Amino acid sequence: MTVRRLRPPNRALRALLTEAGWSGASLAREVNSLGAAQGFALRYDRTAVSHWLSGTQPRPPAPELVAQALSSRLGRRLRPAETGLVHETPRAVGGDGFALLAGALGTAEAREVYVPGGLTLSGITAVPATRIGPPHVESARHLLVVLSRSDDVFGSGAVREPLRRFLGTVLLPWLRGPSTPAVRRELFEVAAQLAYLCGFVAYDSGRHALAQRMYGAAARLADEAGDRVGHAVALRGLSVQAHQLGHVTEARALAREAVRIGVRHAPPQRHAFFLGQLALTEAAAGDAACLTRLTQAERCLERAGGAGDLPTGAFHPGALALHQAYVHRARGDHRSAVRALEISLRHRPPDERRSTAITLADLALTHLDIGHLDRACAAAHTFLDARPGVASARVEGRLRTLLARLRPYARDRAAAGVLERARAAPS
Repeated sequence: MTVRRLRPPNRALRALLTEAGWSGASLAREVNSLGAAQGFALRYDRTAVSHWLSGTQPRPPAPELVAQALSSRLGRRLRPAETGLVHETPRAVGGDGFALLAGALGTAEAREVYVPGGLTLSGITAVPATRIGPPHVESARHLLVVLSRSDDVFGSGAVREPLRRFLGTVLLPWLRGPSTPAVRRELFEVAAQLAYLCGFVAYDSGRHALAQRMYGAAARLADEAGDRVGHAVALRGLSVQAHQLGHVTEARALAREAVRIGVRHAPPQRHAFFLGQLALTEAAAGDAACLTRLTQAERCLERAGGAGDLPTGAFHPGALALHQAYVHRARGDHRSAVRALEISLRHRPPDERRSTAITLADLALTHLDIGHLDRACAAAHTFLDARPGVASARVEGRLRTLLARLRPYARDRAAAGVLERARAAPS
């Protein structure tokens, strides 16, 4: 007679659910929601959680997402192993900028889950035989400008692969090659900017784990170049990502640190760049100081007199107005948000097509919040005009949200026109 060995029940998860005051259905909803924010189509329910409580260990990304959901609920950081859903496999954290960048590129094709504060590293590349000099640095800077501008115009899908290939096959060997201290410092500085751009491209593509790793590599590379502003820019990127994913406390902490470092070392235009993000995170946390931050950012832009020639992190009146709109919306002032969105569109440079599309979608959604269906539909049509040729997960996410908000009004002629046009448009 064969005796089946039963799995022990997951007492750790049951204790955490009790402490959180959650049912299995509540946990399943939170996990599905966190997964959706990172591009995972999950359909867990109370039955799945019952299996977990009985000892079943789910496949990734569930353990990481369960730990995140319970961490947010309980106000303390939990590792996946503490939920009883996975054996402890700690991530390696630290290493120099080269190692972090190599590790991120080594997993660029994998689908991982975003983990607040998490970084991993690995990888070695060949050392070039030739000496690295100023022409190598200039070449990297030129490509940074070209790819950054292409990303603005066409979205992340247009530059993701060429950027990854350049970083992995050209830049990494250069970083390990022989050079003078001055050349090495300049090369690491531009490498930090390219890693930041790669992080932003991954963020725009909805690949949040990769974005997080690239931003971490950018911060470390900037440190090794002595570039405090570059470090602050990377922290701001992490803050933007954490804010979108609903990690309000972490987003604000990152934005505060970016301001602390950046305002000390950066010119006024960069000050506005950092202060605008801090305003968003403070608004999300219900902090009235967000309005003061916006005023400070506006004054910084006035002192700067323009966006400047920045390949990454450029900030101008159109970008500031968009931040103002998001702050107003977070505070429930949708009419002020509409006015700020319209100002943003008037000041947005014509080659920033992705940002224009996102702003138009947000304008339509904010009109719906107010109850202005006809104005929302007019903005939606303009958004559909701007969408073709822009490869961006954020743009496509706005489209799905907008269509879902319009479907209850499908019998209205204006709404029906938008829905029909969206169905007929190429994906």
